[in-house]
Amino acid sequence: MKRYIAILFFLALAIFVNGQKVSGLTYKLDNGITVKMERTWSRVWIQQTQEAFAASEQPQSVVVNIRTLGELTKSNSFKLTAAGKDVRLKDAAPGTYDLKITSVLTGKPGSIVTDISGIVVKPKMKTTVNVTMYDYQINIEETPLASSGLSSMEFIINRFKGNNDQKYNQGVPSFYAKGKRETTINPEESPAKNKAKIKPGTYDVLVTIEIPGYNQKVWLENFTLKPDVSYKVSINMNAGEIVYAGTLRDVTKLHLYPANSADKLGGAPKPEKSMEFMVTEPATAKFPCAPGTYDVLLNIGNGKKYEWKKGIVVRTGGTATIN
Repeated sequence: MKRYIAILFFLALAIFVNGQKVSGLTYKLDNGITVKMERTWSRVWIQQTQEAFAASEQPQSVVVNIRTLGELTKSNSFKLTAAGKDVRLKDAAPGTYDLKITSVLTGKPGSIVTDISGIVVKPKMKTTVNVTMYDYQINIEETPLASSGLSSMEFIINRFKGNNDQKYNQGVPSFYAKGKRETTINPEESPAKNKAKIKPGTYDVLVTIEIPGYNQKVWLENFTLKPDVSYKVSINMNAGEIVYAGTLRDVTKLHLYPANSADKLGGAPKPEKSMEFMVTEPATAKFPCAPGTYDVLLNIGNGKKYEWKKGIVVRTGGTATIN
């Protein structure tokens, strides 16, 4: 059995934090598949600070700390550059640099390379760069399976490791000829929404992760399918869950906003669609959610009344229960 693992990053919008920019990401599975996102919840958080060296510490110009949420990578290495030339993190001169982070996958050999610009080094000071990565993980297992020369595929969605309830969040594939997105190719057989049997060949495969109102779209490009081989594609969203379990009657929806939104909006509690991250309905059902801290607006009686619950923390692999 072969297993391939990749991590998904959302690159449709570069992320800026205190002047740093996530300007690029490249990775490739060792079986030749390129993974790209059309829409996911993946994010990279960056915080950069400068402080004077402590008297007791060995001076180092740049220190990088990496934190990943969920099942992602097992090791990281860093390269600092200026004008295309490598510079040592230990004794970089004052200036502005680019930082390249190479992360080794937890599964089969492979790596993720993340490029960050705007790293500032000041005289006689230490620059600390804290990076938090939240991304999806893909596992592809290959096993022989006689199927009249066809390739068999199954797509499994895990909200997080150990949670593969497919009732509400299925992975639905669409097949395209490699490099051609104009017309879909119909499988020879479709035993279920998340399964297909198709002629061997090389395809670009679009996986739509069904989440009511917030479908996710992940591309597996240059996917070579062999005859009489079964491919099980598992996507671990590394998400958490959120649910209302309080005593208020008629709470119908949860409106999720970034932390501190309640104070910024002020006034009587009411929805502000331009700031909403997502809306879950019904409120009493466990809904997948990106990890983070949210202010949650309770929708009571389909809009008759609203109430804030501030600072709700959603963690990868856990359920945030609102009481």
